[in-house]
Amino acid sequence: MPPIIAIQFNPVGRRYHFDAQGITDFQPGDRVVVETARGIQLGIVVDYVPKEKLGARTCKAIERRATASDLAMQQQWDSQALHALVSCREQAKRLGIKGCKFFRAEYNFNGSRVTILYTTEKKHDNLRLLQRELRRSLRTRVELYKIGPRDVAKLLDGLGACGSQRCCARFLTRFNPVSIRMAKLQQIALTPSEITGVCGRLRCCLAYEHELYVEESKGLPKRGKEVLTPYGKGRVVEVRTLAGVIVVEVEGVRHVVQREDIGKQEFTHPPVEKEVWPDWLPKLAEPQAEEREPQKGPKQTPAGKKPRRSSRGRRRRSGESKKAGAPATGAAKPKAPQKSRGGRRSSGRQRQSKRPSKKGNEA
Repeated sequence: MPPIIAIQFNPVGRRYHFDAQGITDFQPGDRVVVETARGIQLGIVVDYVPKEKLGARTCKAIERRATASDLAMQQQWDSQALHALVSCREQAKRLGIKGCKFFRAEYNFNGSRVTILYTTEKKHDNLRLLQRELRRSLRTRVELYKIGPRDVAKLLDGLGACGSQRCCARFLTRFNPVSIRMAKLQQIALTPSEITGVCGRLRCCLAYEHELYVEESKGLPKRGKEVLTPYGKGRVVEVRTLAGVIVVEVEGVRHVVQREDIGKQEFTHPPVEKEVWPDWLPKLAEPQAEEREPQKGPKQTPAGKKPRRSSRGRRRRSGESKKAGAPATGAAKPKAPQKSRGGRRSSGRQRQSKRPSKKGNEA
């Protein structure tokens, strides 16, 4: 059975299969000359492919292994590609063609054909006049090939929304279809900044985990559906696909229900009410109750010794004796009347008026 090899014409491009014609010493990275729909081109060997994967499909045979002169010729035509692209843009401007953007020009192996990649938002574009003018100026066969916005982002390269190199320019050889259902299943906010890439289309990374979400979502109800749970009948307010649980609202209270407990009135695995404190996390100090000092009773005096009376008791007794009119022992002496500024004695309760009286002014 003849071996089949996969060939790429760009470092990150689509793979094409060719018959190796019994040659088994090809190594990844070798250059070969093959014939394609765009003429003779120089390709890079990627890997061997089993015949069973291709089925009954037939493959073209490779021409030969590339030589040093073939590589030099390809490098020479690659240097002329920039001149062809600049000439195409100048001719389009001179002819008044608007709405078309030309990104790259590619020569084939022997320079017999040049392919110019462009993009436009118009559905029907007539570029026959431009193609005719380019044939005269470049003196070779010219093909104008329309590409999409994803191909444009792949050619320009750069960083994606995640901060790393764009997937299309790093490893994607084919663009798989991406739908809005993938974003809904993964519960991603349906805002343009969250689900669209630099190209303006849905991000290719939405399809990476789609199969996992489809498998994990089996057995989980949709949001807004009423289900029976051990807590009672309630409405689903949140679905956590990867965790395998749902959040159900029962009589205004939300509960987390496991996948195996949906539709049952009893718990398969009863929830643990008491949370286990992890060993690696230090426990917080528990608040300690304030210790109150015991109330002290009256001091006991030894026999034959009179108890000492406090000053508070003396004051109370002196006040009581004053009210009764009896002379109080140990009472404070009355203060002597203070002398006024005029030489007269006045009691401390009387206040001297600051302003002279009206009678004095009249006199």
